[in-house]
Amino acid sequence: MTSPDLGLTAAQRPAGRTLARTQFLLVGAYVVAVGVALGRAAAFSGHLYLPRQGDDATGNADLWPGLWSGVWLVLVVVIGMVPLAAAGTALVAVARLATPRMRTDSVRWRSLLVSTILAALVVAAWLSPQSTTLYTWLLD
Repeated sequence: MTSPDLGLTAAQRPAGRTLARTQFLLVGAYVVAVGVALGRAAAFSGHLYLPRQGDDATGNADLWPGLWSGVWLVLVVVIGMVPLAAAGTALVAVARLATPRMRTDSVRWRSLLVSTILAALVVAAWLSPQSTTLYTWLLD
């Protein structure tokens, strides 16, 4: 009587699930960080706008006092670094989308495709002049 070798029959991880979740997390973090930065500027101006270095509403204000300084640091890191991570995951995802194993599961394939498109949009937004203006304002 033989027993099955349980080490060889371990279930395989679903293809692309972790990558898609990571991309959705990166996109969400970027969107929230940009929203918080714009909201903080709107708190000083009274309306939603794209803040610039030295503008009338925030030019002389102490935008990040006390606990806000921690939020400022998180915003700078997220807005500055998350698009780079999103670009890396998008490159990996494009290669993963082309694999036969991934194409067999249409639900996961579509999920990874959507998350990859969103990650690419984050990279495109990060490269825009508006994002540069916002990031420069944060660093001021």
